[in-house]
Amino acid sequence: MFREDRRGVSEVIGFVLVFSLVVASVGIVFTVGLGGLQDARDTERVTNAERAFDVLAENYRDVLAGTPSRSTQIRLSGADMRAGDDVEFEVRDGDGNTTASWSVTSIVFAVDDESIRFVNGAVIRESRDGAVMIQDPPGFVGADRALFQDVAFKNGGPAGVGGDRTVQVRTEHTSNSDNIGSNVYENTTGRELWIVTHNPEPWRTYYGDRGLSCGVTDLADDDRDRVECELDGLDRFVVVDQGSITFSFE
Repeated sequence: MFREDRRGVSEVIGFVLVFSLVVASVGIVFTVGLGGLQDARDTERVTNAERAFDVLAENYRDVLAGTPSRSTQIRLSGADMRAGDDVEFEVRDGDGNTTASWSVTSIVFAVDDESIRFVNGAVIRESRDGAVMIQDPPGFVGADRALFQDVAFKNGGPAGVGGDRTVQVRTEHTSNSDNIGSNVYENTTGRELWIVTHNPEPWRTYYGDRGLSCGVTDLADDDRDRVECELDGLDRFVVVDQGSITFSFE
């Protein structure tokens, strides 16, 4: 009788242990699987935003070329899109004087710890592992000459949008055509291009890969860094003053 009772107790304990193991396994699989699905969804949203920002960059170039305005549709899918920090560009001569400068407000599409950033026509993808430029800025840098676009790119509408909807990003040229011109610099000795930004590495890499000697300076009185690229290796460069372009979320 006692032997049968012990056997019954053992069977109950065995059942409880097996049941607990099954429940724990299901819980682990559910948790890991749910996290994996969420990560995959976030990656898909950022990848879709990357494609949309490529279209935004193309439309921005159209506005630079003279089209009065362009609109770009971007699906948020629960992400946030906002006007980000300003990035400052400056051309300096050999005496340290500023000969051209422009400031642009970035557009940021953010999903958790990943984001896509639009800066003056360039598209930068950011993550915990760093940042990489996936769309070049307008203009060019060649072996002996370069062209830079001087644009005051600013937000003309709400600071940001969110939710599960499609947003129109409208870019519009707001300067009179009489204010648009260009400056040609043939004496490049000692001249430098400075870029003040939170993401120096994509810019240092972009201009460095095109033959400019670039370094990064940590600014003590600013939480941004400054990319400094030497221009005296060029025979000439042009800065095209495009005036003002505004963007807005609609």
